[in-house]
Amino acid sequence: MMNRTQAPELNLIDRLDINNFKKTSLSNGVEVYYVNSAEEDLIRIELRFRAGRWYEPKHAISRAVCNLMRKGTSTKTAKQIADIIEFYGAHLDVQSGQDYTSMMLFCLSKHLDKIMPVAEEILLDASFPQDEMDLFVQKQKQKLRINAQNTDFHANRKFNVVLFGANHPYGYHVDESTYDAISNDQLMVFHKKHYSPGDATIFMAGNITAETLQLIEKHFGNYHPNGKIIAATDKSIYTDATHKHFINKDDSVQSSVRIGTISIPKTHPDFAELNVLNTAFGGYFGSRLMTNIREDKGYTYGIYSSITHYVHSSYFSVETEVGNEVCASAIAEIYKEMDALKSAPIDEEELTIIKNYMMGGLLRATDGPYNRINVVKNMVMSNLTTSYFDGLVHAVKTVSAERLMELANQYFDYETMQEVVCGKK
Repeated sequence: MMNRTQAPELNLIDRLDINNFKKTSLSNGVEVYYVNSAEEDLIRIELRFRAGRWYEPKHAISRAVCNLMRKGTSTKTAKQIADIIEFYGAHLDVQSGQDYTSMMLFCLSKHLDKIMPVAEEILLDASFPQDEMDLFVQKQKQKLRINAQNTDFHANRKFNVVLFGANHPYGYHVDESTYDAISNDQLMVFHKKHYSPGDATIFMAGNITAETLQLIEKHFGNYHPNGKIIAATDKSIYTDATHKHFINKDDSVQSSVRIGTISIPKTHPDFAELNVLNTAFGGYFGSRLMTNIREDKGYTYGIYSSITHYVHSSYFSVETEVGNEVCASAIAEIYKEMDALKSAPIDEEELTIIKNYMMGGLLRATDGPYNRINVVKNMVMSNLTTSYFDGLVHAVKTVSAERLMELANQYFDYETMQEVVCGKK
């Protein structure tokens, strides 16, 4: 009989189970990736387009198109579109990003044939009505005014600028005049160029049947791609030569701190092991930063470090909000924890906890069809293969404390770090 007073033995996995997805192509060559699960009569369909900031001819065009393309076509108003989606209990959203944008569709399988024509019409015939555009501009300006009261808003904007440059797609920030400069014609030209179904990559999860694939072919398989898409904006990175930046906000009771630098991409040989080091430093609730600056010092409710990846660049960052009076001390403790990882190897007990945590995270990331298709999407859009994820597992299982100390000395380089603080001096 099972002894329920004894915990089961812990076994680390050897590889992630992400190979059980399928790939097909529409008649126009559009690639379709899907994970089938008949357990629920629900489908999630995502069309990814090269229409993010990276491809903008003008600032904020990508976000404006994403917000407004559902607001009307030549035959339907925004309300009519919303009423159709709501009637069938579906959800349709368009999300903007730095490199790609997505049209996301959730609905019951039995209603897919009613929703797909609406999605197709939005992609082909969005009209960007002037009244909807005026309302969008008004809301964005109001949002800017509200956000301007917060220190984290200013810190994030400044951090992006000092890392990438004020005109870089990953670095620029918008103000009210940015939205005033956008015209209806600009939105329509960008939409027509970047949102042809023939240029999409499609990811699906849920109850995918032969009828589902036929519907996808019917509505998205007859459009030819627009060809190679190149944006006109400057892509050179201009990292600020000044490494410490302070934004004064006299009415603030706390300071927002951002510290970081340009980092290595996912494809770099060191990345998998560097990811383990980042987790130890500030990547989970039991990290060095959280234990010291939150639990011991009580300077903050939360502090984290991360490595963020875009298609054309990656960066490492530390983020926290602290009281103005302890801001300098908190920053000193951040660098102190970097020094600790440089000077002494992580002990075996701590490293075991980190490895177990990361293995659990990897397993959760592939649990269920909707999580799994996200992993597949990450792999495809980043030009990776399944071997990349095997490499993540191998690194977590085998990286040594000595190797992590070596990486800390290589990548925690103060001379490359940008430090941004917004608060009351």
